[in-house]
Amino acid sequence: MTRLWSILIGYIFGNLLFAMIIGHFFLKKDPTKFGSGNPGTANMGAVFGKKWGILTCIGDLSKTAIALLIVHFAFPGELNLAYAGLGLILGHCFPILDHFKGGKGVAVAALLTVVYDWKAGLITLLIALFLVIVMKNLTIPPLVFMILFSIDATIHSVEAGIIFWIITAIMCFQFRHDIIDFFSGNGKRVDILVTLKKKLGVKQR
Repeated sequence: MTRLWSILIGYIFGNLLFAMIIGHFFLKKDPTKFGSGNPGTANMGAVFGKKWGILTCIGDLSKTAIALLIVHFAFPGELNLAYAGLGLILGHCFPILDHFKGGKGVAVAALLTVVYDWKAGLITLLIALFLVIVMKNLTIPPLVFMILFSIDATIHSVEAGIIFWIITAIMCFQFRHDIIDFFSGNGKRVDILVTLKKKLGVKQR
């Protein structure tokens, strides 16, 4: 029963899409009508500016943290955190409040993995960051990160592993169009090193 409650708590908080909240109350625009149409950090930053992208990310991380804290104190145990994470991803990707059309869950998954197992979470996130720099792509790295974390989780607990594999599958589904674009050579390229150099005022050679 505690697992079902954990999923439910996660799903309720997952429904709070901060891209939609910011778009409605501050920008007076629907983020799903612009750019990629994805109500997430990357699209908000690309279309409306980095400030709104950062605020969206902070909001999504905050709802994740609050849900996990509630479950941690109400139903102590790593497995319940994993189930709460599944609920969060389901709520974020398929929010009932937004006709089941949500984001891709990268920020939610990132914080979830670090809270569940901080060592494995940080290591796999660093691998993903390295891949982003090398591949100049934001589609494959987060999926590789979740696959690696799911493998590690499965080694330590089959039940937890199954939960994280389900989360990985959901994210793959949400990224399906981006995956097709990537393998067809039409994926968007993002060079974060160039962006950082511009911010720091370093001249390009």
